[in-house]
Amino acid sequence: MAETWVIYKASTDDAPGWQERLLMPSGSLTSILSEEFWYNEDLPQVGDRVYESRRVGDEVEARDGDWLVNEVEVFSRADSSQLVICTCTYAPVAPQWERLERGAPIPLEVAAV
Repeated sequence: MAETWVIYKASTDDAPGWQERLLMPSGSLTSILSEEFWYNEDLPQVGDRVYESRRVGDEVEARDGDWLVNEVEVFSRADSSQLVICTCTYAPVAPQWERLERGAPIPLEVAAV
């Protein structure tokens, strides 16, 4: 599968939470909500929610977030990599955090290689 980079951005610069969206080290404001490498063959679609996760002690919890994808633009390169821009609107939902199950730990002999 080709490399895919997904950027979720707010539809307006003054969308809720704008005060916390800063680019570092400059400190300038941005509309970017989240960025991630995409390992799934199915790209984000209109109507999807931006996934949120948090660490609680040694556990990780996740939920569907308050941002709803309302536009998806895909930019492909000659090397088959892709950049996907998802424009999102703020549509809050009641948070339903669920604990994520961890996979088995990496064996010490594999981790040392």
